[in-house]
Amino acid sequence: MNTDEKTLDEALLRKVAQRLGALTLIDTVRVFPRQKPESVVAQFDDVYFPEEIRRVDLGLRTYQNGDFNVIYREVRSGGDWMVRWDRHDNPHNTRDHYHQPPQARTEDAVDRKYPTDFFDVVTMVLTETDIRLGEVWEHTER
Repeated sequence: MNTDEKTLDEALLRKVAQRLGALTLIDTVRVFPRQKPESVVAQFDDVYFPEEIRRVDLGLRTYQNGDFNVIYREVRSGGDWMVRWDRHDNPHNTRDHYHQPPQARTEDAVDRKYPTDFFDVVTMVLTETDIRLGEVWEHTER
């Protein structure tokens, strides 16, 4: 692979950060934070989640060759719950694949097909996140 193909698409990530920042569900958006300098990290407003979930983050990376990685993580005292949506060449699955919860390990990956436009991918992820939010509250004692 040509290393130029793996160039971070900073302009696209900044646009995604602006859109995420406009959502009421999102509390903060950090663009290329020191801990994840190739990512946009959105933290969900904790009022939308039960107390047992200490924090919910969405980390997004995309590259000029169309590759991307999106990670949704619920930080819990008993261990994180996470999923990943990936597009990149790899030995374990097709280029488009999904790492299933709760640990999103390599062996949890299944093939998947994603839209070409990264904004459409983000919309799909937010839709799945909304479904997850409903599931979380269904399994929470009130």
